[in-house]
Parts: sequence; structure tokens; C-alpha cells
Amino acid sequence: MSHEERFNSRERSYSAWHRRMSTRRFVGIELAQTLAMIDLDASLYVEYDDGTKEPLALIETARDVGQSFKPATVTAKLAERADLPCYVLLYTLGGERNPADPSWFDIAGFRYRRLHPKAESAWTSCTPEEWCQLLVKLRQWQARRVDREFEKVA
Repeated sequence: MSHEERFNSRERSYSAWHRRMSTRRFVGIELAQTLAMIDLDASLYVEYDDGTKEPLALIETARDVGQSFKPATVTAKLAERADLPCYVLLYTLGGERNPADPSWFDIAGFRYRRLHPKAESAWTSCTPEEWCQLLVKLRQWQARRVDREFEKVA
């Protein structure tokens, strides 16, 4: 059942949370401006480099309602074929509105599992600030990886 069928509208709290005016609370405006992503269907997000448009990771999201499992098999297989990191991310809504977009509730916490490479079976819980910092580290890691690939062909 899709979010649209389940909640009678598209849930866009993660999209609002991910915007630079929201994530700047956690990593400052300079790094927040580097956190670019696009949603493919309101639950699958592609993290990318804003300058080069190079895809960096696939992240399938869902609201955290205490579930122990979130199927993301197709996303994981797509990440494998593209050789991109892949995560499944569950988010818990807080009681406050997102200060950058008050039409959506802010996110109070996350649980995530890496699906590719080296799939993890256990969930890791983190704060919004910790998830934001992980996204910054992911970009730094992928930038080094892309640089190494470029050096091989140059």
C-alpha cells in the first residue's frame, strides 16, 4: 500500500527536512547547500552532487511506525547494479513543525540500515543531526571515490 493510499496524501516530511534551510540547523549553511537529493516516487531518494549531478546514494524512506522490516529489494538491486551505497531509512515525526517549511511536521529521529555494500541486518538509531552528518560524510567518501575513478581514466 502506498503512502498516498494509506494516508490519503503524499508524506513529504523527509523532503522538507532535507532542504538546506532545514539541514543548516545541523551542519551549517555551507554544508547544507551541498546536500542535494531528488525523490523518485516520494519514498526513494537519490543523493547527488549538486555541481556534477553525479548520483551518490539511493535511500528508500518510510515513516517509522515501529516496524521491524521495510522491503527495499528493488532499490537495493538498483544500487548494486549502479555500484552506489544504498540505505533504507525510517523517520519518526515530532510534534513541532519544520521551521524551514511549517506545512510539515519536523523529524524527531531516524532508524536506518545499509543495504549495499555490506548489507546490515540491524537498525541503527540516530538523531536528525547525526543523519545529516552521515549525509555529509557520504558525500565526502563518494567525492574521493569519484576522484580516484577519474584519475584512473585521465
